[in-house]
Amino acid sequence: MKATSEAELERELERLYQLPLSEFTSARNALAKRLRSEGDPDRAEQVKQLRKPPVAAWLVNRLARERELDVQRLVKAGEALTKSQVKAATGHASQAFLDARREEHRALERLGQAAREIVGREGVGASAVDRATETLRAASLTDEGRELLKRGRLTKELQPPGFEALTGLVAATPRQPRAQRKTARKGDDRAERRREVKEIRERVRQLRAQERQLVRTARTARREAERAEAEAARLRRQAEEAEAEAEAAARSRQAVERELERLS
Repeated sequence: MKATSEAELERELERLYQLPLSEFTSARNALAKRLRSEGDPDRAEQVKQLRKPPVAAWLVNRLARERELDVQRLVKAGEALTKSQVKAATGHASQAFLDARREEHRALERLGQAAREIVGREGVGASAVDRATETLRAASLTDEGRELLKRGRLTKELQPPGFEALTGLVAATPRQPRAQRKTARKGDDRAERRREVKEIRERVRQLRAQERQLVRTARTARREAERAEAEAARLRRQAEEAEAEAEAAARSRQAVERELERLS
């Protein structure tokens, strides 16, 4: 059997992360088994250890393939946003921050709409769209996240890194001596800061609302899991009882057959 090359394996992994979630585990195991049969146990074990993505991460991976241009726009906005945050924190003009934030919002709106379309098409939970949008935003704000996003290889949901850094921008901006400030510039700076604070407060409000929703979702999922576990235990008992009855019936049949043979 021909060994799988690195390029071929890379294509296989890309395909793996685009499959419906219900097919991920079986496809991953089949790929690991094939690599092992080719005499490559190390790569087989690496593949075997790949985690099945949660729905939100899977949705982001699909977007990375189906809406590549929008993902590239988000990545670019995330890079600009990160740089502008640093400049704003050191006292430089923050118009770049506001521009980057607006571009980020536009990209996320387009990707959010695309995510809803995929959810409707694939029949997965619509609640994953909000978590996917949050993961998209978080991934766009770090070098590692941007790389995973471009490759469509996320295996877990992400949260935006260090949101408190945004809330500290205004306080971190050094004040110039009063004598050096011009009246027009002072008014502009204050207006910009008010816009920044308003936007940041709105983002905090959204995150708090999302947190409450996620807590409710987690509680509901836990209750459903507990009910499912109880049902599974009941079915296991039912199966065990049925197996015991089947064994008893088999023994009775065998006894009757032996009696029949004796009488014949």
